[in-house]
Amino acid sequence: MNQNQFKLGGIVIILLFILNACSDSSEETNPCKNGPELSVDIITASIEGQSTGEITVSAQGVTSPIMYSIDGTNFQSSSTFAGLSADDYTITMKDANNCTDTEMATVIEIKEVFYANEIRPIIDGNCQISGCHGSNSSIPTWATYADVKAKADRIKERTGNKSMPQSGSISDEEIKIIADWVDIGAPNN
Repeated sequence: MNQNQFKLGGIVIILLFILNACSDSSEETNPCKNGPELSVDIITASIEGQSTGEITVSAQGVTSPIMYSIDGTNFQSSSTFAGLSADDYTITMKDANNCTDTEMATVIEIKEVFYANEIRPIIDGNCQISGCHGSNSSIPTWATYADVKAKADRIKERTGNKSMPQSGSISDEEIKIIADWVDIGAPNN
């Protein structure tokens, strides 16, 4: 009887040792332990009534290949989702170890803005003038679309905080038009 109790006790000790060993080793070899991180890099607004929005994401701490999904079911290798209408989206990333992360992104809808008919007149009347961004100035000129496009984000920022134009003469509506144009990718339309 003492012998059976000893064997039973030995089995329990061995099982506890095996369970503890598996538990410890699985924590050390868990490829998702520190977790991958998905981040939303760029969101381009959708033009009113159209599906022109885009979301671009990136992943860190992953094992390649990386797949991305905007619906949790269909995965793709591209980290950009295009042709999106205004809506809330849940982006999922999955790596080679099936480690996942998700992020929310919202594509907003804005009115289509035209460079030639709306942006260019604001620039010509308020910025591309003598003493500012005109041709006879030490400040870079904004004479062409390429000049304006290259500085589009800065123009949006500076007009939005009303530090530009220096005269402060553009309206809140014009500031919104500039912001909307930049948000749809500053097209030459």
